[in-house]
Amino acid sequence: MGLSNSINNAISGLRLTQSAMEVVSGNVANADSIGYSRRTIISVENVGADSGVYGVRSEGVTRILDTILQRELRAETAGQGYTGIRMDYAGRLERLYGQPGSVNGLDTIYNGFSAALQTLASDPASTTARSGVLSAGDALARTINSASQGVQELRADAESALAASVQKVNELLRGIAAADLKVLNTGGKDPALLDMRDSQINELSKFMDLRVAEVGGGAVTVTTIAGLRLSDAGNAAQLNFDARGAVNANTLYSSDPTRRMVGTISIQDASGATVDVIAQKLIRSGEIAGLIEMRDTTLVQAQAQLDELAASLSSALSDRTQAGTVSGTGSGLDLDTTGLATGNIMTIEATVGGVARRIAVVRVDTTPAPALTANDVPGADTVLTVSMASGLSGVTTALQSALGASFTVSATGASLKVLGDGTAANKVGTLSANITMPALTNSSGAKALPFFVDTGGVYTGSYEGASQKQGFAARISMNVALTTNPKLLVISDTAQTTPVGDASRPSFLVDQLTRATFAFAPRAGIGATQSPYSGTVGSFVQRVISASGASSAEAQRLDEGQKVVVASIQSRYAATSGVSVDQEMSNLIQIQNAYSANARILSAVKDMMDMLLRM
Repeated sequence: MGLSNSINNAISGLRLTQSAMEVVSGNVANADSIGYSRRTIISVENVGADSGVYGVRSEGVTRILDTILQRELRAETAGQGYTGIRMDYAGRLERLYGQPGSVNGLDTIYNGFSAALQTLASDPASTTARSGVLSAGDALARTINSASQGVQELRADAESALAASVQKVNELLRGIAAADLKVLNTGGKDPALLDMRDSQINELSKFMDLRVAEVGGGAVTVTTIAGLRLSDAGNAAQLNFDARGAVNANTLYSSDPTRRMVGTISIQDASGATVDVIAQKLIRSGEIAGLIEMRDTTLVQAQAQLDELAASLSSALSDRTQAGTVSGTGSGLDLDTTGLATGNIMTIEATVGGVARRIAVVRVDTTPAPALTANDVPGADTVLTVSMASGLSGVTTALQSALGASFTVSATGASLKVLGDGTAANKVGTLSANITMPALTNSSGAKALPFFVDTGGVYTGSYEGASQKQGFAARISMNVALTTNPKLLVISDTAQTTPVGDASRPSFLVDQLTRATFAFAPRAGIGATQSPYSGTVGSFVQRVISASGASSAEAQRLDEGQKVVVASIQSRYAATSGVSVDQEMSNLIQIQNAYSANARILSAVKDMMDMLLRM
């Protein structure tokens, strides 16, 4: 090798070390920059025996990147976005009920009302005791109102957060698409552009689950796991969110656009058709998935629990049980349905063909009647919705069809009669009805009274036009007629001749709250369709509070666990792709040694040239 080649080799080495030092200095300067991937120079040896070109050259700068860890990090970041939303809303929901046992806790307010009734039962003539019942009842109704309002405020907050998230996602998608175009224009070799795009994709992964694939030229396609295409080689999708008005218990999501009353996320497909992203479940993780679940499932169920509480509390005090009497033939029962209001339920327990059956008949006069199930009427294997606007003819027809030819169903006036065929395989066990008392006094001797009412009047569980139970927690209030005549807490007869010291009605009310058991609708999430929760109203209050607390604790545990997973992956990713100043200093020493070696070659060649010139 001649001296000129030696000079060329040394100069190329110096140039390479100079470029390498620039890369190292860039790494050190960005050691704490979020989204920066460590760079390294690509060096290639020139081996040109024929061309006479020797030495080394730089082929550019490349990023040190572990794509597997990067993919895992994005997936777990989406998971953390989801668990973070769950933890936040579950904690806020738990706080709506107050700390158990605290002065303002729902359980404490309920127990205060129950205790006030017990005090009245022990001293019915006490005006102070009556005033205490009214005060405690009003406080309980207002507490339920407040909790219901809080649930809907959380749903409204989720609706607003969805709108903001969609806007942020669109901004990120535009940024990713713009970066992709620049990457294509530079041949996919600019590390700064690649880092910028990856940083935006990483931020996008907080909102939804992502799948990222390279498509050539350094560009990428970004989709959700379910296949929602978000960005494709510089072309960004546009998500839309049609936010609606105020959110309340009746504004619910539906995949049917004509019934949907809250906002949804939509996108236009390649044919120009609009796709409902929520209905198609195209986003399965991340903050957006968490917000959708909170708004449309978790908080809707929380409202259903409060509505079930309000309904059971009202019905426990206002409904009397009308039991069937033995029919004259002795093979069935007669039931007096006088006073049965819309929404009230008749229940028949019978053995049909040797199989135990429990059939519920709900009075629904509206047309068409809603289709109800055991989720609405717990414990029933068959639920019939029948109009009684024209008498019991519809009831007899529906029951006859449900029971079969081995039974005879008939009606005389308001009296319903159900007879078996006299065999053990087809017999009537019980026939009863829950009838809501419409007034504070009555002539039948019933002790029930509409202590709690709806804004439109007495609560009966009606389905006329819509379910009266839905959103009832926001409307329940104490009957104002009691405040003008508190004696009616004791006096039940229409003539009001009951002695003011009679404890019959207060004792009945106490029993209804503390001893009577009720089956609660599984739709509220307490109990299951096949095994609905049964217990006192007070025990249901405890179940609602404990379920909320358990859900909050579980959400917190999941979020904490997810944070640990993300932190672990981030640490591993940083160890591979992040900048270690110590390592860069070590690389710098190697570069300096290489620089010195090349400099010494030049110095030696210079000395040789000087010697040759002096000869």
